[in-house]
Amino acid sequence: MNGKLKKELKTAFRVPPPVDKERFLKQLHYPKITYREFLLAQLCYIRKRIWIASALIILLGCITAFRLPMLQYWITDGLNIWSISAALPFLAMITITEVYRSPACKMAELEGSCRFSLPQIVMARISILGVVSSAVLILLLIFINRVSAYSLLQTIVYVLIPYLVVCAACLCLLNQTHGSDGIYACAVAAGLVSVISILCESQATVLYSYANLNGWLALFAGCLVLIGFQLHKLVKQLEEKQWNLSLTE
Repeated sequence: MNGKLKKELKTAFRVPPPVDKERFLKQLHYPKITYREFLLAQLCYIRKRIWIASALIILLGCITAFRLPMLQYWITDGLNIWSISAALPFLAMITITEVYRSPACKMAELEGSCRFSLPQIVMARISILGVVSSAVLILLLIFINRVSAYSLLQTIVYVLIPYLVVCAACLCLLNQTHGSDGIYACAVAAGLVSVISILCESQATVLYSYANLNGWLALFAGCLVLIGFQLHKLVKQLEEKQWNLSLTE
């Protein structure tokens, strides 16, 4: 549907303004909830696998940073970067797919009819998952920087790029492909990025050299821009769905 047709439909099916809406709402008895309570309530709907995966990633970072005697023979600096980089794509996948759970489970229309709109619900989940992911990534960077021979900037870039690549890929896929097909496509993307991270470990001295840092920084910035664009596209699509639902009220 092109933009001109959408505009014409909005004009043709414009809903008249409600009469005496404020007085009616004040007299209506219904359970009230603040936005803070709503945000905390959404925390309970985040699936347990997010917390389990986050805990396992942090555990991997602890093992990498605080080397145990029985592991000192196989943990090397290159393997430190590989182990974190290869695991983070799967954390990115389950985090992004959690945001799209409503459309995948055919619950978008039901959640869109609640007091808080569907865009508000999704943005609340994005906020919660963003805080959790940021905390996990910060802990990982602290752990990995203890044993990494690279500078802090290099460590941040090398560790986070696979995570950001999968986030951007999953957002692109789920904005284009809805339902379970999009979830499967995200799993494939996460697996491919993880395998590439493993293969990069054998060429760590060349790929992770300071001479290539500018290229890695450009890729890092490109992923951030693409993620921001796809999140904007997601919110816009949700607002359009909310308008479509308003025609059936």
